[in-house]
Parts: sequence; structure tokens; C-alpha cells
Amino acid sequence: MYIARDKNNDLYLFNELPTRGSECWWAPSGVDGTYLRLDKSLCLEITWDSEPVKVKITTV
Repeated sequence: MYIARDKNNDLYLFNELPTRGSECWWAPSGVDGTYLRLDKSLCLEITWDSEPVKVKITTV
């Protein structure tokens, strides 16, 4: 999974490594079920200029 931020500051979690468009990141498999919008106040270190960050979701 990857986290990336669009040019308009929206933050997304992707199942696969997204590719950068002119203003947003795109999921390789299309739209349905491949990404989830997150609260934009999370992960402020990730910006539009950043590359997608690989993350792992775990349970406690």
C-alpha cells in the first residue's frame, strides 16, 4: 500500500503504486476500490512533490 498527496492537498491510500498525473495520483487498476481518501491533516510530511510512500497497515 502507498500514501500520496494530490496537488490540491488531498491525501490518499492506494493498493498499488500510483502514477503522477498533472494534478493528482492515479491508481494503475482504475478507480473502483483501489484507493481511499484519508484525513488531509495526517502525514503532513507527504506533499505533492513527494514520491508515494510505501506503508504497511498492522493491527495491535
